[in-house]
Amino acid sequence: MTYILYQVDAFTDRLFEGNPAGVMFTDSFLSAKTMQKIADENSLSETAFVVKRGNTFDLRWFSPKVEIDFCGHATIATAHVLHEEYGLEPPFIFNAKVGELSVTIRKGLYVLNAPLPEIKPLVKPEIVEGVFNSVPIDSFKAGKDIYFVFDTFKEILNYKLNITKISKLSKNGVGITARYSGGFDIISRFFAPNEGIAEDPVTGSAHAALGSYWSRTIEKNKLKAYQASERGGVIWLEVLNNSINIIGNAITYMKAEIRITHKD
Repeated sequence: MTYILYQVDAFTDRLFEGNPAGVMFTDSFLSAKTMQKIADENSLSETAFVVKRGNTFDLRWFSPKVEIDFCGHATIATAHVLHEEYGLEPPFIFNAKVGELSVTIRKGLYVLNAPLPEIKPLVKPEIVEGVFNSVPIDSFKAGKDIYFVFDTFKEILNYKLNITKISKLSKNGVGITARYSGGFDIISRFFAPNEGIAEDPVTGSAHAALGSYWSRTIEKNKLKAYQASERGGVIWLEVLNNSINIIGNAITYMKAEIRITHKD
């Protein structure tokens, strides 16, 4: 079988920045084993697999190693392909493990509405001893991922990734964050080496958690966030009563044809 694979840079309006995602449409989902192999072959943070179901879309995401419960940048990438490559008009409704997601377009930006995650304090924050250059001032868990809050943004910018130490903190994702300046409210980085992602360029799902945490901490419901990876990316956040809007740009990098010559 032959399929079209798109690659989209999300949370940026310029190529080679933001977070690249694969987007692949199929009539029905391929086997989980085949989708995992495709994601591994793509070697992107996530590849989205999309199946049309009436007026909505079923959506699944795979990192190079595992299936992901929620991926924000690949959802925005999918909406971008539907709009720019297929000429469809939003709102786009996606059915996913995390629940119903919707994407609209506002002033040229993609607005992903997602559930607001529950923020829980870490029970044993002392496990970070020796991992970072300074001691976190706070820590919390959201979903399967954990986050550490620092007093200064310099800790975020200057941190040198030690995969061995980070991978021992969580089998899922590890985020670090602080207040920022220069027109931004917050800064962050995100690591998930046990999921096949040493450092994620720009993480939509993490910003659902970061938006929930920081909106209460600094008493501000609209935030501008910067993820300080090598590629970098900008995300606008709007925290609502029970959901969050994760907002950003996207641009198509590639349209390719792949051939699956066997089924698992």
